[in-house]
Amino acid sequence: MRALLAACACAALLGGCYNRASEVAELARHHAMAAGHVVALDCSNDGQWWYEFELEGKRRRGPAHDPAGCRQHKPGDSVTVYYNPAQPEVHRAVAPGQAYDDEHGFHMPTWLWFGIAALALPLSAWMALRRGR
Repeated sequence: MRALLAACACAALLGGCYNRASEVAELARHHAMAAGHVVALDCSNDGQWWYEFELEGKRRRGPAHDPAGCRQHKPGDSVTVYYNPAQPEVHRAVAPGQAYDDEHGFHMPTWLWFGIAALALPLSAWMALRRGR
């Protein structure tokens, strides 16, 4: 019974790590384009760069994770921004189909890695103590 409960808890935890990326899926189905520009680059951080564009009198900013694009851009370069007209806060500087491919799926959050490490150390110490008896 304990093993079944532990398996269910693990399945629920890992199932929660699945990113359906429903906002990006909707963006892929219904999007408009706007002109934007690159505002910052951090190519050493997995190719992350930031873009900015103006829509409906509001300046909007977003990150892009695109290592190839990071190496090709410099601050001030023009980029095409794809946004959802029904939800303008949902936008990407890469094609919506590519954004969906990149964002949906199983992603282990960073906190989970630390949690596993935090549990592994006391568990290994406990197992060593039990073997020593």
